[in-house]
Amino acid sequence: MGTIKIVADSSMTIEPELVKALDITVVPLSVMIDSKLYSDNDLKEEGYFLSLMKASKSLPKTSQPPVGLFAETYEKLVKEGATDIVAIHLSPALSGTIEASRQGAEIAEAPVTVLDSGFTDQALKFQVVAAAKLAQAGASLEDILAAVQDIKSKTELYIGVSTLENLVKGGRIGRVTGVLSSLLNVRVLMELKNDELRTLVKGRGNK
Repeated sequence: MGTIKIVADSSMTIEPELVKALDITVVPLSVMIDSKLYSDNDLKEEGYFLSLMKASKSLPKTSQPPVGLFAETYEKLVKEGATDIVAIHLSPALSGTIEASRQGAEIAEAPVTVLDSGFTDQALKFQVVAAAKLAQAGASLEDILAAVQDIKSKTELYIGVSTLENLVKGGRIGRVTGVLSSLLNVRVLMELKNDELRTLVKGRGNK
C-alpha cells in the first residue's frame, strides 16, 4: 500500500501539535507590508501581525508561496516515500496559491492532487485534518478525495468585519463610505461561497 501525504497552506488556523501529530506539511504564504516581504512563519508571534497591519500605510497583501518552494516541498516528500500527495489550499478568490502549487508539482514531476478547498482558515482546516486522519489510517486516495469533497459540500464560511478601515485601505470601499460607516458604527457580515466573497448583511453595533 502506498504512502499518502497531506499538504496545506498557512491560511488555515491550526495547532502546531496537531500538524505534527497528523504529519501535515504546511507551506507558508508570504505577506507584503509596506513593501517589505514577510514569510507567514515570521508573523506567528501573538499580536505582531496586527500591530504591523495597524501601523501600515496600505493594506498588507498576502502572496502565494513561491512555485520553487512548492517544488522543493513535493520533491522532499517523494524522497521520503510519498507515493501520492494531496494538497488542499485556500480559495483562488483570495490567493493564487493553487496555481503556484500546481506549477510546483509539475516542476517536481510529483504525484500531487491539488484541491481547491473553496474556503480558508477553519473551513480549510476541516478538510485538511480529515484528509490527514484518513491518510494515517491507510485510506485510499479515492476515499480521501471523496471525504474532502463531502466536507466541502457541507461547509459554510461567514466572516464578520468589525472595522472597515482595512477595506478602505484595500480599495474595497471608498474612503468617505468608510469614514461614514465608522461614525455610524456599521458592521459587515460576509460569506465566502463558490470562490466568491460577498456581503450578506450590514448592521449597526455588535449585535
